Amino acid sequence: DEFGNYRPELKVEGLLQQDKPEDSIIRIIRTDTITNTDVYNGIDDDGDGDIDEYDETLPLIQDTTAIVKVTNLNSGEESEFQYIATANSFVIREDEDSNDREGEDSNDVIPYGGYKPKSNSFQIEIYAQYQIEIYSRAFDKTITGVTTVYPPVEFINIDTLSTFDNDYITLKSDDEKAIFWQSDLNVTSYFITVEVSEQIHEDSPEFEFVDSFSSSRDNDLTEEHKDVSIGKENFQVSQQADAGTVLKITVEALSPEYGRYIFSSLPLNDTQRSNLRDQDGKPVMGAFGATAAKSMHIAFEESR
Repeated sequence: DEFGNYRPELKVEGLLQQDKPEDSIIRIIRTDTITNTDVYNGIDDDGDGDIDEYDETLPLIQDTTAIVKVTNLNSGEESEFQYIATANSFVIREDEDSNDREGEDSNDVIPYGGYKPKSNSFQIEIYAQYQIEIYSRAFDKTITGVTTVYPPVEFINIDTLSTFDNDYITLKSDDEKAIFWQSDLNVTSYFITVEVSEQIHEDSPEFEFVDSFSSSRDNDLTEEHKDVSIGKENFQVSQQADAGTVLKITVEALSPEYGRYIFSSLPLNDTQRSNLRDQDGKPVMGAFGATAAKSMHIAFEESR
């Protein structure tokens, strides 16, 4: 048995969301082997035709009884986090050309559990250091980690480095298709979400998801401007938006700790990738980090 000597471990993914503190979440997962039939039983448990899928197995590998708190090390304020079975969800997006579920929405929404702030008044301070402390009853283990929260990006005119007065700009359909932003020099990684709406003249348009992806700062532009990180993203209007539509581009600035975790190819418990340690000082799989998000709306008009 190739898994005979394997011992389950804990994996922690903790993320503070500066712009939406109430959505901050700590996930604590117990790793296991695919030979554990208590989790992977080969049975269609929920009767949807799929076996051992995410929504069947995730609830069985989550550590739901831990004691979790987050402390603002600048102010000393402690905040308790509590486990919620449906703390968040992710979407498995099927190919648009797929005929597997003809006539149905083929995107599967998978809920998952996690620890969220117990108090509705939980706030996140920019430039403050935060420490997570987890006591896992199941493993009798204490895990800690520290991260710094940095400000959201500022969208800029790259020629003048001036920031935009608002979060809504208008471009002609043949204008240069790139958007630039600046962030704290310590921030080098970003997560970008692109949405589109045809309700260009509505006060509160409804947006549809187009794409999401990670991005790194532009090192050449950053070197040129020295004191800030510069990010850049090119986009094709012909693929994402036509004249008479509006794009919503959201850029999340990742704390260095979380950026290293997302971008590194090192093992999940490598000391350079994980900023989490147990009570003996040993690295723990995962990371504790923070994001700060900001959106820009780009409306496209016909060129003349």
